[in-house]
Amino acid sequence: MTTVVPTVGRNRETNPEAEVILEAQDLKKYFPVTKGLLVSKVTGWIKAVDGISFQIRAGETLGVVGESGCGKSTTAKMLLMLEEPTEGIIRFQGRDVHNATHAERREYRSSVQAVFQDPWSSLNPRMRVRDVIAEPMIINLNMSRRDVQDRVAKLLNDVGLSSYHANLYPHEFSGGQRQRLAIARALSVEPKLIVLDEPVSALDVSIRAQIMNLLKDLQHEYQVSYMLIAHDLATVRYMCDWVAVMYLGQIVEFAPKTQLFNNASHPYTKALMSAALPSHPDIQKEEMILTGEVPSPLNPPEGCRFHPRCPVVMERCSHEVPQLREMSPGHAVYCHLY
Repeated sequence: MTTVVPTVGRNRETNPEAEVILEAQDLKKYFPVTKGLLVSKVTGWIKAVDGISFQIRAGETLGVVGESGCGKSTTAKMLLMLEEPTEGIIRFQGRDVHNATHAERREYRSSVQAVFQDPWSSLNPRMRVRDVIAEPMIINLNMSRRDVQDRVAKLLNDVGLSSYHANLYPHEFSGGQRQRLAIARALSVEPKLIVLDEPVSALDVSIRAQIMNLLKDLQHEYQVSYMLIAHDLATVRYMCDWVAVMYLGQIVEFAPKTQLFNNASHPYTKALMSAALPSHPDIQKEEMILTGEVPSPLNPPEGCRFHPRCPVVMERCSHEVPQLREMSPGHAVYCHLY
């Protein structure tokens, strides 16, 4: 299924004048399945990401949600150039990054940074904090040693730590403090976009709100865009401007945050909402329980990929791929119900 980018920027919740920082068009990533030891033979393809399109605007946050194995992290790896797309285009500020020159690709890697899920394994345990944060600046920016030291001190202060911490090693920090260090490192090269891969899921509940508030404050101060990958819908609702719901490698619904949470349209999105804990015990929600298991991306179903588990499945769903339906400005859904 080729995903059409819905009309964005027309909703009053978002900034219609904001520049499109990054655009993905019909992005696909297939992994080969091989058989044989001495002479391997490709017997099939795992369709981890299968034709998705989206945009990320300056100063805004796009949330990507879905079950484990739906393609969220593979999408993030393609944006970070850790994986090459099988097909499709990634444009950064209007330029195709995979057909760019060596200098342009290096600039792109500097402009798109990441904060990973596990703050214990994402920092080099053999380096002091000042070197962890300074290393990207030394490699990518033409700065004097004094300027680097001053910027390290400022970044530590911006993430809620102090210049004293620059002399310590990562193992001397708690999980929340290490994630603050990871955020400081990502901001050190003045990126335009930061990919947040489950940035608070490994932290204590008492620390998560602090890190989310810190990320929002830093977004406003540094005018940076985020792509947030998350399972927790409460985190997505608090952090994001736009939300893309993925299922089995494809986007099934794309909408501004408020529209999605107030008027979810796709049955899979409704099922995710139903499974989430309510913000208050007196809130009554529509109960929707999905049956069966997620199909294999090696052999996904024909037609709508959600139809084997859909509670409102129709005959056409099993053989006809749903097309984009625009429910309201910026709110797109891929479902035969509409």
